[in-house]
Amino acid sequence: MSWAAQEFEGLELGDARRTQRLIKLIDDLSAQPTGSIPLACGGWPETKAAYRGAS
Repeated sequence: MSWAAQEFEGLELGDARRTQRLIKLIDDLSAQPTGSIPLACGGWPETKAAYRGAS
């Protein structure tokens, strides 16, 4: 279990997929803290999901 998953273990965003998306995004961004969101996400589908989760 990643540190983000442990930190946000009790978080409920109304949909389990949203919670998982947020945890993955936090893990990705923490791995490349000076990179852009597209760089940290690694691909268009992941980037699109990151921005979709922000709205």
